[in-house]
Amino acid sequence: MAKKRPFYIVHQDKDIFVVDKPAGLLAVPIPNSNVKNLFDLVADHLAKHGVRVGTVHRIDRYTSGLMVFAKNKRAYDDLYTKFREHTPKRTYLAIVRGIIEKDEGTLEHHLKLIKDGFRNIVVDPDEEGATPARLSYKVKERFLENTLVEIQLDTGLKNQIRVQFEHIGHQLVGDQHYAPEEESEPLINRQALHSYQLEFEHPRTGRMVQYQAKLPADMLKLLDHYRWKKESHPG
Repeated sequence: MAKKRPFYIVHQDKDIFVVDKPAGLLAVPIPNSNVKNLFDLVADHLAKHGVRVGTVHRIDRYTSGLMVFAKNKRAYDDLYTKFREHTPKRTYLAIVRGIIEKDEGTLEHHLKLIKDGFRNIVVDPDEEGATPARLSYKVKERFLENTLVEIQLDTGLKNQIRVQFEHIGHQLVGDQHYAPEEESEPLINRQALHSYQLEFEHPRTGRMVQYQAKLPADMLKLLDHYRWKKESHPG
């Protein structure tokens, strides 16, 4: 019986390999650790076909969704530069606490990575190590006490979405790292964040390509629960 791959292949061609990463799987290796990670799994898979793979970006371990890998040096150089310059359109779906009143908006902060918990925090712009962070969002659906938002990253800092929304009082459901009280959340055991859509210029053709990954079961279960609660308490 063939061993099931722990990731879903969304698209592949001569240059790129796009996958849907499950939550809980590391995107890339941790130094001096043998914990399973997506890069090694993809590299092993493609090595059978004589292909060496390169990482051009990453998403958090407990975030699900799209990642693209390069299958040759030309594609790697092209995509690495694009992601470093934040030109790909990276769209996420998140479920947050509270009701976001504005239908759409922009969040701009300065973040700083600290050693305590290896996390980003919001700081003043003139503080040493402060890095600009910007995203835009649109409200997709409001529930009784939660909001589903679509987010587009303009920058791509570590944990950026989680940090910025927590800072404005709308922490992500299940995000125990930035909101310890989320440990008591019974319906999901990770942050409700999904890398939903990637759009970028293909490294060979130069044409815009777009890929999507459906919401995973745990986030669908959460949305179903919130919709049921809202319908059960009309008015």
